[in-house]
Amino acid sequence: MKIKYIVILLFIIFTIKNSKAQNKNISLEIDGTSLNSKFTNYDSLLYIYNKDKLEGLKIGDTTNAINTIIKASKIHTTTGNYSKAYDGYWEALIYSNAISDSVHKITIYRKLGLLYSIFRRGEKAEKYFNLSLKTAKSKSKDSIKKYKALNDTYYIMSSHNREQGNYGLAKKYLDSCRIMYNKISKKTYQFLNAEQAYIYYHEGKYDLAINLLLPSESYFKSNFPEYQVIYYSFLGDIYVKKDQYNKGEYYYLKSLYFSKKYQSHSNYIPNLYQKLGDLYLKINKKDLAYKNLQLSKNLTEQLFGARSFSNTDILEIKDAHRIENEKQKQKLEVARVNKLEQQQKILFFRNIALIVSILSLLIISGVIIWYLHKRRKSEKIDYLNKQQLSREKNEEILAFKNRELTSSALQLVQKDELILEIKNSLGKLNPSNKREINKILTKIKINKNLDWKEFNARFISVNKVFYRKLTETFPELTQRDHRLCALIKLKFSSKEISHFLGISMESVNTSRYRLRKKMNLEKSVNLSEFIGRL
Repeated sequence: MKIKYIVILLFIIFTIKNSKAQNKNISLEIDGTSLNSKFTNYDSLLYIYNKDKLEGLKIGDTTNAINTIIKASKIHTTTGNYSKAYDGYWEALIYSNAISDSVHKITIYRKLGLLYSIFRRGEKAEKYFNLSLKTAKSKSKDSIKKYKALNDTYYIMSSHNREQGNYGLAKKYLDSCRIMYNKISKKTYQFLNAEQAYIYYHEGKYDLAINLLLPSESYFKSNFPEYQVIYYSFLGDIYVKKDQYNKGEYYYLKSLYFSKKYQSHSNYIPNLYQKLGDLYLKINKKDLAYKNLQLSKNLTEQLFGARSFSNTDILEIKDAHRIENEKQKQKLEVARVNKLEQQQKILFFRNIALIVSILSLLIISGVIIWYLHKRRKSEKIDYLNKQQLSREKNEEILAFKNRELTSSALQLVQKDELILEIKNSLGKLNPSNKREINKILTKIKINKNLDWKEFNARFISVNKVFYRKLTETFPELTQRDHRLCALIKLKFSSKEISHFLGISMESVNTSRYRLRKKMNLEKSVNLSEFIGRL
């Protein structure tokens, strides 16, 4: 027995020495869960989470950013930095509201309720627990995730009410938790049994509590070793109530051992030293009682100073500060909205002025273009009219000259006819003057050739391009053919052509036939009209 007490005493001394170097960071987990005990470098975790948060916000992955903020806030809760935990959960809530992320809001409300529970703010805690429940229940589709969310919230509400001494409500929420868990799994939920055992303990049903707790020892040891801190602390409480102080001392010391080993649930350490101090007083070990009670007092001040009388209003200050910030943000937002509205009005009127200017410019441009187009069209019409008038005038002049030419030619024909009559008359005169008569006839023949030359010159001066077109179109035509074409263009009849050229009517018809053949004209084509168009 002496050896046993010596071992216990050495363990307590070892614990006291190390408690001074104990990190001020604590883990208060009402719901029986904790961070991964294998990774206790919280600064590194916080750095990683902050980096992940910034990266998520940068790339627009708000869901991942919310998740990392919640993880960081859990660390701040575990390490006793409740102010940062509070700020972190509110930041996550703002982002969740922005993207309507109800899944994370369930967790955030539950964790905010936990913070208020830590600070003994039962009304506020219950408000956020109920918000967590309401949000989880509002999910229309029943699923494992929904049941899991309800299970977690009911569990922490049961723990909260047990801590507050509301054992009836604690039992009620525990029953609801069990219903949700049975929808998730048919396996035994050891945490539910443990919580039920705690309620039995507070109801004075110690044997029932022990019978529920002891079978779970191997489960917690294998799956949740850090939870052994709470587990053995409650076993110690039960055995002390049963006046089995040795077992009570054994389980208290075991709880301290696992708290140190896993650096978990440090918030239980002050209570454990308090319980050990009370136990040692009962068995009349005053020195050990004093040391443990003193250590409990020091750690309580160190760990739970935030819950001391002077600091109980920390969350109220935070709430007031947050509300004031929100009011300031709202004022700034209103001012920003007013400024934007003013800018929008200015921009609207500026755009209206710009649109009016553009429309005016377009109308003026359209009028100018229409005027220019109309003017150009009018000028074109005037030009075409002038061209038409000029062409008509030229055609009239040409027709007039051709008529003059025709008239002149007809006069020549008449003159030739008259000369022919004179020639015939001379032939009937006395042959004694035959020599003189022949001279006169020769002169008549010469004058006839001169008459054609004079006619042809006048024809060319009036119809300057006629012979050129005729030659280009029908290069095989002869001068005689050209002469016939000129007379046809002047609308000479065959008889007139016959008299003008001094040939018979039959020769004229033959010449006309040959001309049509050379021009390769169809029978349906009028020779006079065809030549008149050249």
